This record gives sequence, C-alpha cells and structure tokens, in this order.
Amino acid sequence: MTLISGHYGRIVSTSTAPDFHPVAKDLPRVQMTPGATLSLLVVAADGRQCAGVDVDSGALVRAWSPQPGARVHPYDVVEVTLDGDVDSVPDPAEPEALMLVGPPRAVSRMSGRRCERLLRPLLHPRGQPLLGLAAPVVPFWERRSDHPSIALVEPDGPISLWRDGPYLACRFGWLGHERELPCLDRSMATQMDRAGRATIVAGKSDRLVVSLTPPIDGRCHKVVEAVLPRP
Repeated sequence: MTLISGHYGRIVSTSTAPDFHPVAKDLPRVQMTPGATLSLLVVAADGRQCAGVDVDSGALVRAWSPQPGARVHPYDVVEVTLDGDVDSVPDPAEPEALMLVGPPRAVSRMSGRRCERLLRPLLHPRGQPLLGLAAPVVPFWERRSDHPSIALVEPDGPISLWRDGPYLACRFGWLGHERELPCLDRSMATQMDRAGRATIVAGKSDRLVVSLTPPIDGRCHKVVEAVLPRP
C-alpha cells in the first residue's frame, strides 16, 4: 500500500527492502559536456524535470533545469543546453541525470515510425522487477549509480487509473501480478477531473514512464511519471 500527497510530496510505503536485481539491458548514456546542446524527444515533463530520449545517442535522460519553463508535452522535441554544475541535480544517484542551464525549449513534434524507433530499444526487459528493484521504495543511501532510475514500461494487460482525493493510482500488470504505483501525470488527473470520473482505463497499447523519485525523507519511491500513448 502506497500513499502520496502532491507532486514528489510525502509518500508512505509499507515496504522498505531494497533487494536490487540486475537489469539485463545495456542502455546508452549521454556524455556530460558543459555547454553542449541536445535535442530530446520528451516522454514525461513536470516542474523542473524533463525526461526524454536524446535524438542523437538514443539515451534516456532526466534533464533538470534550475527553474520551471514553458510546459512541454510527450513527443515534443526540445533543445536543452547542459550545465557543468552536477551538484545541482536533486538526486546524484540518477545515472541518467543531466543539469541544464535553463528550461527546455520546444522546437518541433515527432510521431510515427521515427518516434517508435527511438522508444522501442528502451523498453524495460520483461521478466525482471521494475528498475531492478522488487520493493516500491529504497533508502537513498542504498541507491546505486549503476542502476537505472527511469524506464519505459510496456505492461501486461490494461492500465487503469484511480482517483481518491489528491491521490492518483496507476494499476497495471507486471510479472504476473497487478501492481499499483502513485501516478504523477497531471494531464491524466485533469482529464479525469473534467470528465467527473474517479477511474479510467488507458489506451490498449499505452506505455508507462516509471521512475524513482528524488529522496523524500531519505527514501526514493517508484512512481508512474506519465501514461504514454503510442506515437
């Protein structure tokens, strides 16, 4: 059972065992070069963070800006400029983290096969715990920088979202069981509020962006950052 209040708010979970498992997939990583400009295909964005795929290298990154900028959406292509101040990253254990000099700048959109070619190699391996972590939470001091903190997930079966006051839950199948994680997708919450619905089922082929939060009271929690429709 997991509870959340607010974006990266206070999350309480009954399980705290880290229990790391290797993730059998060698993913590309971006080399940090201060001042370099990257083009990212956005998969999730909110506040200071923009998660996306580097169009050149195919790496999945978590780009952090010093302040929020104009809102960007999944499948936007944005330009970002890297900062050398890695100490400003909220979670130094994120191997995908990049610090930016300013907010992402939307320049275009991407769709169709070109988009899918970037996403498909990044899908989380089936038959393995999400992010190589069996539990929904891990103490920050036990995090490992060689372990992923974000993944693109293609669940087994339908994805459903359930609203209970400020809490939005995402339920989906993985490893033969139904999982529930807090969902931070503001667009899905807004869609449910406008429709006056407490539960909805996502599109049949939708995917999830699952990540670990920066430390909250010394612990990092698995969350669904976005429900991602097929391009």
